[in-house]
Amino acid sequence: MLLLLSAPVLARLYSPADFGVFAVLATLAAAVGAVAAGRFELAVPLPERDREAHDLVALGLVVALGTALAGTVLVALAGERIATLFDQPALASWLWLVPWTAAAMAILQVLNQLAIRYRRYAAIGRRNLLQTCATLLAQFGAGAVGLRAGGLMLGLGAGQAVAALSLLPGLRRRVAGEERATPRRLWQTAARHRRFPLLLAPSGLLNVLGLQLPVLLFAYYYGADVAGWFGFTQRMLAAPAALLGLAVAQVYLAELSRVARTDAARAVAVFLRASRQLAMVAAVGGLVVALSAPAAFALAFGPKWATSGAYARALALFLAAQFVGSPLSQSLVVFGRHGLQLTWDAGRMLLTTAAVVVPSLVGAPALTAVWAFGISAAAAYGASWVLSLHILRRATRLPPESVPETVAPEVAEQR
Repeated sequence: MLLLLSAPVLARLYSPADFGVFAVLATLAAAVGAVAAGRFELAVPLPERDREAHDLVALGLVVALGTALAGTVLVALAGERIATLFDQPALASWLWLVPWTAAAMAILQVLNQLAIRYRRYAAIGRRNLLQTCATLLAQFGAGAVGLRAGGLMLGLGAGQAVAALSLLPGLRRRVAGEERATPRRLWQTAARHRRFPLLLAPSGLLNVLGLQLPVLLFAYYYGADVAGWFGFTQRMLAAPAALLGLAVAQVYLAELSRVARTDAARAVAVFLRASRQLAMVAAVGGLVVALSAPAAFALAFGPKWATSGAYARALALFLAAQFVGSPLSQSLVVFGRHGLQLTWDAGRMLLTTAAVVVPSLVGAPALTAVWAFGISAAAAYGASWVLSLHILRRATRLPPESVPETVAPEVAEQR
């Protein structure tokens, strides 16, 4: 709600071109952040022993910091060329924020998974509030002093860092008499869980690119203004979805993981109940956006953002499908179908990429490309729902000893 209430102020502090540069920076950070911890965070809720879970946390933190250092070197070597590629010189001044924001995102996910393991939902709720407040305060302050696109990125990084710090107390919950992790023990832990970086890191990267790559493509083919309008639209639509969708995803993750370990026959019932609850909210939300977005955006954010309202209408179906499909997509990974999840992520990325590239190559206006992206992404989420239901129904027909022993909960995220 704070994100929504603050949007009219941000829309007047920053221009569509500022949001376009920010969209490119944030997309790069999200892509790197998705794999910056080696996806070891996904294994944190899994082990029976708390000591191994804390070893995985330590491993994820070390890998995230290493990624930030490597990214800083890369930016120093290739920052100017990246800015030239998008024909946006302003990028060069702020690209150094990308690796460290990505590391903060990864560290936050690691600590968030530890909180999910211990069912510290209140701490997660406080983290959400602190993250939003820190982000907005930094973006307001930076906009007031004229930092432009860099101010938006600074706010994003500050929010991630503050949120991660708020979850640090969870590290104190350790087993009595537990020894601190050694490099050798961390290496052994990494070897036992090697399928997470080997299988789920590519899947996570493809997952993020399926949603974020179109932003880069809009910036490349249609310019900073269009990327700004599109990025601002995604920001506004994601806020209400995150208000309920991510909270439901985290609870669904915990419940489905527990059912998979103890009573797999109930998995379909849990899935269908969550589907009904999410679908009722999604249908109402999608209809409201489709009917009111163009007028609402112009009224709330000013005439220069009227185009974002038209983009929001084009993305209404996608919004509804994502609200249902994103939390439930974790079902494939919980039941050990990592290869199928990777295939779906790759298919969605190819589909949504083509939806932007093809209209641009034939000279279609940007709005046509936005409609194509929205419809293709909605179809991908529909396919994800069908695949998840199919896998869960198969699991209920298997004898208990045939259900995968290693249940790998996926992080609750926007997929």
